[in-house]
Amino acid sequence: MPPFDRLLVSTSACQLFGPVARRLVRADATLRGMDEYIDVLDASGELTGEVAWKSEAHRLGLWHRCFHCWIVDPGGPCLLVQRRAPEKDTWPGYLDVTAAGHLRAGEEVMDGLRELEEELGIEAAPDRLIPLGTRRIEQEIPAGRDREFHEVFLLLDSTPPQGLRLQEEEVEAVLRIPLGTAERLGSGETVLAEEWKHGRPSSMRVSLADFVPNDDGYLGQVVRAAREALYGKSGPIFRMK
Repeated sequence: MPPFDRLLVSTSACQLFGPVARRLVRADATLRGMDEYIDVLDASGELTGEVAWKSEAHRLGLWHRCFHCWIVDPGGPCLLVQRRAPEKDTWPGYLDVTAAGHLRAGEEVMDGLRELEEELGIEAAPDRLIPLGTRRIEQEIPAGRDREFHEVFLLLDSTPPQGLRLQEEEVEAVLRIPLGTAERLGSGETVLAEEWKHGRPSSMRVSLADFVPNDDGYLGQVVRAAREALYGKSGPIFRMK
């Protein structure tokens, strides 16, 4: 059986065949649409030496890595969040981290910066990111079981919403939520937000139920970290146990 027809592929095989293997992987990924090969990790976050299709990793509950970047506009200050596109396989239409994506097989953490440019049209140098640590999550999803290690970052950026270039198949809109009220979401309150869609703003009220579900107070932890960063204090808030 050809190696790229298999569920799991050895990363050493990809390294052995080099550019040829990588071209085959990219071609195969193109045929499968939005699917892509990702590195499979163990429960401690270490590489296993195997890769799998993202869809299969979700179906089988295989551990893998993602890049998360939350953007805060220091001029408000406001937290920017995205509304996931209605075509997304998981949590369509829900509010979520400003920019995020899976790290592909063989990629380093900072390769995830492409998500900022692809989803929002923002180019950011690695030294602008404020690392918040590695978050370990495990939850049921419609496609199976999601087991992920999130490499979480904060970016202070004042690009106006009308200056963003949204990737339509990933992001339907962006919302600005004042930091002063965002933390109240965790206590069950609804707060006022400004949604930008197709370059036009509208006001609405949002609650924690509008966000992709999390059971670790993820949003609240990020908001508190953002407050600290605005005062020049920053450090990891997510630590592997």
